[in-house]
Amino acid sequence: MKKKIFIITGEASGDKLAADIVQYFSKSEYNILAIGSEKLKNKKIKLLFDSSTIAFMGIKDVILNIFHLKKKINFTIKSIIDFKPHVIFSIDAPDFAFRVENEVKKKFPDIKVVHLVAPTIWAWRENRAKFFKNFIDHLLLLFPFESSIFNRWKIKNTFVGHPFLQNAIKYKKFFLPKNKNIITLCPGSRIAEIKIFMPIFINLINKINSIFKDQYIFHFPVPQNRLSVVKQYIPNKFKNIFSVDEDQKNFYIKNSILSIAKSGTISLDVCKNKCPLITVYKTSNFNYFFIKPLVKVKFGNIINIAANKEIIPELIQSNCTVEKIFFMASKFLTNKNIRIKNVQNYTKILNTFKKSNTNKIIANTIKGYC
Repeated sequence: MKKKIFIITGEASGDKLAADIVQYFSKSEYNILAIGSEKLKNKKIKLLFDSSTIAFMGIKDVILNIFHLKKKINFTIKSIIDFKPHVIFSIDAPDFAFRVENEVKKKFPDIKVVHLVAPTIWAWRENRAKFFKNFIDHLLLLFPFESSIFNRWKIKNTFVGHPFLQNAIKYKKFFLPKNKNIITLCPGSRIAEIKIFMPIFINLINKINSIFKDQYIFHFPVPQNRLSVVKQYIPNKFKNIFSVDEDQKNFYIKNSILSIAKSGTISLDVCKNKCPLITVYKTSNFNYFFIKPLVKVKFGNIINIAANKEIIPELIQSNCTVEKIFFMASKFLTNKNIRIKNVQNYTKILNTFKKSNTNKIIANTIKGYC
């Protein structure tokens, strides 16, 4: 009889991670049902529904969509109970996944829960651990400094390294513009993020073009299902490059003179490609008002958090303006030494996040509970 695994992902990065991990599970031995998106679908994994339907940003968006989310949570709980998996494997998305897993565990305590991407209790709301320690059987950690924190809470954990960093990139060649440098702009994968950052980036492009007189072409790495949304913001007069798959994204980031990226997983993609990086982040004033008093760390970028100093420049909330981003970007664009030092410094920290066989460790942990 096949062993059953139910996978929960909440956004594009989780879908990508899950797609890389499922290759370790043969279809003759395992039956997998998932909440995911394009990457898992491409691996021929059956989807309960698309994870983009539960990807909301911040307190305000969650409140506005609370009835939709509640309906999805209840539907997922019922589907898991009907499916009867040996293991629920969730990746990030704690606001959704933990509510589901908690209810399932109450009804069926023998179903094991393995969760990848630890809740950032080291950054805010550490007491959340009291809640999820009751239903998570094994927590898989991306960063080495997290282990001591979860040991203190007596939650079984393993540092597996970050899956995005385990293998060297094999670059394919694509079109490169002549006589122009590339600047990569990363607005995020959620609709709410795109709505915030695309207007900022369009105004930034106008300012860069007005000062540097058509020296640059701009690259937007976006998931396929967000491409049309991003393009809506871009005037026809702009010359841009869009990448929707990993090969294109890596090639154009690697060949960029600078990347300006929304804080999140994309920052590690940029760092892996050794491109100079500026981190930006902005949410609604409503979200920021509630979140800021609870945050215990000084930085938003995980590289800076691990280093406990600002290695990668951060422009957060009120500092995330076109003028301030342009001022910082100008320093990078006009000074090669700043770019070189930026990459050298963050690479030292990035190397501490790596393990050579991350996906295999994750897969074997899941198999151990089947």
